[in-house]
Amino acid sequence: MLMSGFVDRVGDSVALVSVDGSAHDPDLLMVEALDAMVLEAGADAGSSEISIAVPSHWKPSTAQALRNALRTHLGFVRSGMAPRLVSDAIASLTAANAELCLAATGVVGLLDFGGSGTSATLIDLAGDFKPLSATMRYTDFSGDEIDAALLLCVFEELGHGSGIDPASTAAVGQLARLREQCRTAKEQLSTDRTTEFAAELGGRRATMRFTRDELGDLIQDRLTGLIYAFDDMLCRHRKGWNDLSAVITVGGGACIPLVNERLSVHSRRPVMSPAQPAFAAAAGALLLAARGEELDLRTRTSIGLLTASSGNDIIELPAGDLLVIDEEALTDRELAWSQTEYPGDIRVPYTPEAFDEDSSPGGWSMRLNVIEPPRERAWRRVRLSQLVVGMFALVAMTAIGGVAYTLTGIENHQAPPAPSVVPVPLPPASTPPPPTTTSPPPTSTTVPMTTQWIHVPLLPVPIPIQVPANQAPANPAPQYPAQQYPGEYPGGGYGGGYPPSGGGYSQNPFLGPGY
Repeated sequence: MLMSGFVDRVGDSVALVSVDGSAHDPDLLMVEALDAMVLEAGADAGSSEISIAVPSHWKPSTAQALRNALRTHLGFVRSGMAPRLVSDAIASLTAANAELCLAATGVVGLLDFGGSGTSATLIDLAGDFKPLSATMRYTDFSGDEIDAALLLCVFEELGHGSGIDPASTAAVGQLARLREQCRTAKEQLSTDRTTEFAAELGGRRATMRFTRDELGDLIQDRLTGLIYAFDDMLCRHRKGWNDLSAVITVGGGACIPLVNERLSVHSRRPVMSPAQPAFAAAAGALLLAARGEELDLRTRTSIGLLTASSGNDIIELPAGDLLVIDEEALTDRELAWSQTEYPGDIRVPYTPEAFDEDSSPGGWSMRLNVIEPPRERAWRRVRLSQLVVGMFALVAMTAIGGVAYTLTGIENHQAPPAPSVVPVPLPPASTPPPPTTTSPPPTSTTVPMTTQWIHVPLLPVPIPIQVPANQAPANPAPQYPAQQYPGEYPGGGYGGGYPPSGGGYSQNPFLGPGY
């Protein structure tokens, strides 16, 4: 029975179901696969120092789940020390540095083109290869995606109407064989210009022929998406392509010529790959294990030595025998209560790097599990500032409300005028139209005019006006009785040579005798 896909399921509590319906723990499947690899290499897990390169995009909980699963397998803990887990990014860069002789300082971008996705990491070359960013995982460009694109081309050539049942055993076998042929063709196109193979599906046969240019057309868009994703990663870490001293490509996808060509054109930086980029992580893990900087052989106890020498999984001690621990196998922690005499004042400089195993070039350590404390909630840090701001806001609102209430109390409001009721006027009564009258045509007549003199009081001169001859004057001359002027008119008549006015003439009483 063949099981796949358990590497990405490590640390998952959901079991992996096989074809026959049985459930399997992904962590234990991973351990069994590692044990099979050790046996295939011809090594003995019980007497060898094992270093395992794990994906750099794994979370700490995933790596811890693999550690716990390795402790359940006696073949990996027989030596008294569990296998050492290292980041595949650090391991790959270690192998590339040993072969390519990279610069001593600077920042490089490591791109690992794997089967299930591409991982990108920024690493500082100074010191022991310190990662500057979390590993970005891009799953749209992977070996499985390229195989699926080639398989789709095969389906289009053979036709979709083959009548094959996908659930049948024969169909599953044919599909698996086609997928394997596509993967082989992809690998051959990394070195050859053309490749061909015989494809068969549902009774139909065809000879498939692919060229390197056709493969480039299939992966062009996916590769562009990866480059844009790496651009975004550089921007998020406030870096650019000019800040990189080189671009290192590892993994099986790094063998495709188009990948390095596109990266070189886009980045304008040196793009380098080791001779065998697909095995860079394994070679780097081997180099890290051979250094022995963190692997102290004194940590193995006599129990591990006894187990390795006996060759049995279970150690049986006779009754009454005591388990004696070899003094040469004492750990560094056991030397803390040694009876060795020292001078009274020994000052040892504090070197935290000696105990901080997470800062080693190998990545994670098996002897020290760093548990990060829970992060403080953000609301606790800002609670005091929010309380102060709220109190100031409450005081301001209270002051504004008091002023508004005071102004409202002293304001004199005038009563609105009483509404007046206006009677609705009645519609006008309909009146008959006035009778039509015909006026006679006008006749022109000439009226004789005459001159009349008007005497106005307080004016010495009479005023002449034109009036019709048969019309009396508008203002008749006033009659002045003789009794009003007895001196001028004796006997009641007009005096001297002033005859009375007659014929419509009147004399001004204010004029002298000479007028």
